[in-house]
Amino acid sequence: MGSLRAFAAAPLWYNAPILLARERQNVPANPNPPAVAVVIPSLDGQVEPLLASIRAQTVQPAEVVVSQGVRPNGKARNQGVARTSAPILVFVDDDAVLGDPHVIERLVAPLLADPTIGVTGASKLLPPDAPPFQRWAAREVARVVHPVVEAPLETNPDPPSFYSEITTTCCAMRRAVFDEAGGFDDGLLRGVDTEFFVRVRRLPPAYRFVLVPRCWAYHPAPASFAKLMRKQFLYGVGAAQEVRRDPSRARGRYFHTPLHALAFLLLRTAVVLPNIFLPYSYAAPLWRPGFKPLKALASYASALGYVWGWYRQRG
Repeated sequence: MGSLRAFAAAPLWYNAPILLARERQNVPANPNPPAVAVVIPSLDGQVEPLLASIRAQTVQPAEVVVSQGVRPNGKARNQGVARTSAPILVFVDDDAVLGDPHVIERLVAPLLADPTIGVTGASKLLPPDAPPFQRWAAREVARVVHPVVEAPLETNPDPPSFYSEITTTCCAMRRAVFDEAGGFDDGLLRGVDTEFFVRVRRLPPAYRFVLVPRCWAYHPAPASFAKLMRKQFLYGVGAAQEVRRDPSRARGRYFHTPLHALAFLLLRTAVVLPNIFLPYSYAAPLWRPGFKPLKALASYASALGYVWGWYRQRG
């Protein structure tokens, strides 16, 4: 490993089947891959489990930067990138662990094979020892986990979908694409990856986002009900900041007057109970009968955060 410094499905054309076949035959990785920089935002610097999984990778990064004690996390990532020079960037959350030794190799391969792919990502799984509450949250709340895919999955952000299935929990891109998009927004409290990915998608040639097959990271869900609600509330705050910057993302949530905000809040309050039995969200825009009380409350917490953020976080 290099130096450590602290401070909707569509067909794809990169050679994923060849890569997977080579791994099954235990063929060594490309001995001369392009240099990779891993950037890890971390408030406390406690990243040893992640670093251990990085040391086990078939493709070793030339640079690993832990951007420690910097808020918000978009600013932390930008500062980390500024301290690296490798042409390929891999972003990993500090509480994630790479799923197997081929994660970096698999993330990088599509970027080298197809210049129209702007971002690659790993699926998210709960750690094997995740407690019951985290498993409950993963079953009900969208985007907490994403199953491992067996074929490349193109999952582009707005347009057409409000979200991409890829997050900065574990993703990769070329430095040139990162620079072209202008990096992460330093001022967003949450939803930094969503806002950044939309900007990347809008660049010519409308860069594609690919969830890579047999590539995953373990990442815990919030450990308690209170932590889940707080996280969802902050997601709402970040969404409000994003819409103020880019009204095209409002989806009917641009508050021209306080009366609009009040109507939105009353509507979201009224649908909490129905949403338990008929879940719906921007992350999972399908009406499917079920019983998901945790999802309904998480969605409501996001709505409350959105209203609060609209008026309190205007920067």
